[in-house]
Amino acid sequence: MVVAHHSASKLANSPEIAMTRNYFAWIVRSAIVAIVGLGFFYLMCLNSLATRGFALEAIKSERLAVQKEMDEVEIATAIPSTLYALGSSEQVQAMEIVDSKIFLKIQKDGVAILEKNTEKLNF
Repeated sequence: MVVAHHSASKLANSPEIAMTRNYFAWIVRSAIVAIVGLGFFYLMCLNSLATRGFALEAIKSERLAVQKEMDEVEIATAIPSTLYALGSSEQVQAMEIVDSKIFLKIQKDGVAILEKNTEKLNF
């Protein structure tokens, strides 16, 4: 029986193994470059998202300020129209004008008016 042994040094120096090692090293370098590139891209996306968040907060606070200003303007325009409506109401126009008023404090929350003509208290 003839046994052929290949020496390890002959296989280690073969051009096929050297080409495979070079190909594997190229794949490892490419993977490292891809990971670094994707990491940089991730950081850029994260930074952009954080910047948009700050811009959104600024816009939200500006919107709230404008909303508050609109509410103030609505109140300012509603007051004259409400007073006009009260003044033009028939019920208000039918009220008598009181020249002199005397208020007496009855209890904590109660108020009485003293009429001069009848000299009695109305509760």
